Amino acid sequence: MKLKYLFIFSITIFQSCVSIKKFKDLDADYLSANQQLEINKQELSDLKLLSTELNQNLLSLSKRASSLEVDTINLGKAYRKKVRAYNDLSESYELLIKNNSNTMAKQAEENRALMERLGQMDIDLQERARSIKSREEEMLQLRQLLKEKDYNLSRLKSSVADALLGFKGEGLTVEEREGKLYVSLENSLLFPSGSWKVNENGKKAIVELAKVLVQQSDIQITVEGHTDNVPYMGTGLIKDNWDLSVMRATAIVRILANNKGLKVNRITAAGKGSHSPLVENNSSENRAVNRRTEIILSPNMDKLMELLD
Repeated sequence: MKLKYLFIFSITIFQSCVSIKKFKDLDADYLSANQQLEINKQELSDLKLLSTELNQNLLSLSKRASSLEVDTINLGKAYRKKVRAYNDLSESYELLIKNNSNTMAKQAEENRALMERLGQMDIDLQERARSIKSREEEMLQLRQLLKEKDYNLSRLKSSVADALLGFKGEGLTVEEREGKLYVSLENSLLFPSGSWKVNENGKKAIVELAKVLVQQSDIQITVEGHTDNVPYMGTGLIKDNWDLSVMRATAIVRILANNKGLKVNRITAAGKGSHSPLVENNSSENRAVNRRTEIILSPNMDKLMELLD
């Protein structure tokens, strides 16, 4: 009889364990789905921002195209007017030939001068027409360069986001601003309080980012250190927050430079201290946001600037 009760009790305990495990599995699936939903929302937001910027670029280019079209129409009108004037002068020249020789000779000289002027004006108009065509070609090239820049920046953002996906939710953000990509890491991910020695988790994030940057040879890299407005109270070489921000930026640069495929002449370190806050330093939460290191990735704009000049 005791063995029977023991068997029934064992079966009950086993069924209960199975239910708890099933519940935990379902709960894990629910958390995973929520995380994926947040990632999808962020990607949708980024795509909306990119679409807005592309629309603005297209509107600007459309305005420039309209202006060039108006210039072309006006030049065409001026050219036709000059042709009519040329024809009128030619008729006058033929009429004057029939007059007496003295008057004809004088008038012919004047007409030759006018013809030379008209010829020069014709040359000038042709030059203007060639100039307009060249400007149109430059505009098309400019549009293509803008398209390529936006596409490359979007690909870079996707690559960086994928590389740093494992650090999402640990004070790391990737966003596009003013044609550049900003990788912002809160100092809690990188440094102990008041220190510029990068912790192990922070090193892993920087190493993963460096792997992506090796493949982007045209990207210039600026590392900016930022602090809150609480005065630095340590001793030694570091005197204030400005010194601390410089040391932190330099520490990140050294980790990036350890990657042999990443040329150091592409990297710049800068310390901003507490002088470029994202939010007001009026709470502990806001100060934590302002304590950050920003890695700014800038595409090569030389060709684009040459066209604009």
